[in-house]
Amino acid sequence: MENPRMPTGIAITMLHDGRVLLELLADRSSVFSSAETRVDDHDRTSAIVREWVTAPLAVPDRRGSHRPSPYRDGYTLVVSPGSTRDLAAFSTYGNSLLVDFGRAFGAAPGAAGDPEPLVRALPRDLAICFRRAQEKAAWRLAQGAYLPVLVGYLDELRAMTSIEEQYAYETTTAGVGGILDDERYLLVADDARARQVYLDLLAERSSLYNWYMDLAKGGLVRPRR
Repeated sequence: MENPRMPTGIAITMLHDGRVLLELLADRSSVFSSAETRVDDHDRTSAIVREWVTAPLAVPDRRGSHRPSPYRDGYTLVVSPGSTRDLAAFSTYGNSLLVDFGRAFGAAPGAAGDPEPLVRALPRDLAICFRRAQEKAAWRLAQGAYLPVLVGYLDELRAMTSIEEQYAYETTTAGVGGILDDERYLLVADDARARQVYLDLLAERSSLYNWYMDLAKGGLVRPRR
């Protein structure tokens, strides 16, 4: 039986060394298919997209079930109509890319199943996006000058442990949390220390969120740690 569900987007996860995981999304938590490529391997990336468009769709599977572990710490952008911020970060031709996606997967009336525009555009935009993200990371890190600032943010979050600070997640969302959202490109920085500090910051933010939700939804008053 033909799968009635249609792809909603493509998740693109990049690592600092140029490895890439492409995921054909059924929704936010499940995928039809996934495949690895490299930012500079245009032929392979094109072949993956072409196969996804022309082959029958598989039954969707849970997104994390076959995801290689290194990509959990990668820089992920989603190309889909509902991810305007990611789309702008991925491509300066975002609207055109969405049209190409629609032509490939049937969202554009009368143009279903044409893979070639997307086959040409995605590898091009992927290479440009990766290069631009690494350049932004290098500029932001400023030859190591920004790393102490990140460490300072980390120390600040780690110090929030007392019962009186259980609502701290609310204030950090607009502060350090906003900075983290804006600087996701640091996950492809050449500086391994910077990547690790950024990941530690994400872990602390998650811990603060869980702590806050214990109180906000569960009524559990407790110190953190």
